Amino acid sequence: MANPPPIPPPPAGYGWRTLACLADIVPLLILGWALAGLVAGPEELAAREQADAWTRRFTDQYMKALKSGSPRDLQAFKDMAMNPKDADVQAFATWYGFQGNVCFVTMLLALALQEWLLAGRTLGKRIFNLRTIGLPDAEAPGFLPALLRSAWKAAFFALPNPFFMLLGIVNFHVPLFRRDKRAWHDLWTRTQVVDGKGG
Repeated sequence: MANPPPIPPPPAGYGWRTLACLADIVPLLILGWALAGLVAGPEELAAREQADAWTRRFTDQYMKALKSGSPRDLQAFKDMAMNPKDADVQAFATWYGFQGNVCFVTMLLALALQEWLLAGRTLGKRIFNLRTIGLPDAEAPGFLPALLRSAWKAAFFALPNPFFMLLGIVNFHVPLFRRDKRAWHDLWTRTQVVDGKGG
């Protein structure tokens, strides 16, 4: 007679899980932004310079309109915001698209390898004493579940795509309405984030 699967530890609380996620994501975003600057080619660097120049002009115009209160300065600010030049729009799309892709790959690899190689514990989960387990065996997740979980999180946080952002916001709140505190990426990969005590 086969033994029944072990009873998993209690699910991680929403607040602790959120803090662990932020402790994982913020350093990886910063690392991804830095890596993007290091690996960018001439086209991406030129786009970044143009986007930065537009941002400085926009900020200067905002401050000028704020200080002067002049309708003409305010209208110039509105025109910059509502009718940017095509070249400036293209520069933003080129640079931030490239930066988002570098951040996505950085985050995907870092999170997946940590969960797979470190028994379901990322840096954030270690700090807040949580871990990811596979169901129903309550063991650390395998490579594919860790990769899929990480791809979902990386897409939400790193890619400048409104569709991913909207789905990510909804997914982020799903654990609030489930007794087992699982989000969509937990359900799809048959995993759960649990209290790490004793794990």
